[in-house]
Amino acid sequence: MSDCIRRWLESVLGAMLLAFCGLSSAQQLTVRWTDPSMSALESTFDSMYQVDWQDGIDPAMILQRANPGDITVVNDPVVSERKALQVSIAKNENFSQVANGLPRAELVFPESVRFAQGTDYLVRWSTYIPSAYAFDSSQIITQIHQGPASGSPPIMLTITGGNYTFAEHSGSQSDQGTVFSICCATADQGKWVHWALRYVPDATGDHASTQLWKDGTSVYASRGVENAYPGDNVSYLKMGLYIPGGWKQKDPGPIVLLYGPVSVAHR
Repeated sequence: MSDCIRRWLESVLGAMLLAFCGLSSAQQLTVRWTDPSMSALESTFDSMYQVDWQDGIDPAMILQRANPGDITVVNDPVVSERKALQVSIAKNENFSQVANGLPRAELVFPESVRFAQGTDYLVRWSTYIPSAYAFDSSQIITQIHQGPASGSPPIMLTITGGNYTFAEHSGSQSDQGTVFSICCATADQGKWVHWALRYVPDATGDHASTQLWKDGTSVYASRGVENAYPGDNVSYLKMGLYIPGGWKQKDPGPIVLLYGPVSVAHR
C-alpha cells in the first residue's frame, strides 16, 4: 500500500471514529433546514398541543407571576394582525408569594403536555427580544421541568449575558449536566427567533436524544446522554422569565420578553 493511500485511509477512519464518539456526547452541528420554523418536521409527528394566543391565555395553564400585568397577550410587534404572549418582571415587584420567592413570570403548560420517557417529542416556539431588553442576570426563558423531584430542570434554555445558554441534566447526584453557549442573544433584539427542540427523554441514556434548532440551524445535539430524572414520566413545559440567581444590576429596569405560537407533538 502506498504512503498516499495509507494516509488517506487513516484520515477517513479517524474522521469516522470522531463522528462515532461524538454521538455519545454534546456536539454542535451545522445542519440548516430551509424552513426556519421547522413546520415540515412537525408534520411527521402527531400533535399534542398548540396555542397561538389569538384567543388569549389558555385557562388550563398555571400562571406564576407577582402581578396580573406580568403575563399578558399583546399585538405582535412585527405582524399587527397576530397576537403574542408578553412576560415581564421588574426589580421593584414583590415576588414573595410566587414559587420560591424569586423573580419570575412563567406559564406552566396544561397537564396534556407531559413528557414520558422513551417517547419522541418535538416542541416549537418563538421568542422576541425587544430592543430595550435588560440583559441582567441569567434568565431562564424555556424549560422542561422535572415532575416530583427537585433540582435542575433536565432541559433549560437561558439568556446569560449577551448569549443564549442551553443545558441538559439527568437528575443524578453525580451528573454535573451539560451547559452549552449559543451566540448571540444581543444580535436577535427586535426580531422573531424560531426554536425547535426534539427530545427523547431517557434517564438511562440508552435511548436518549436531544436536538435544538435555532431558526432552522442545529445549535446543539446529544445522543446517549442521560436527559431525564429516574422514573419521571410527568415532566412538564414552562415558558417565561425566571431569575434563579436573583438580580445582578442595581436597577436593570423591567425585563420584557415575547413568545409566539407554541406547539408540542410526539410520535
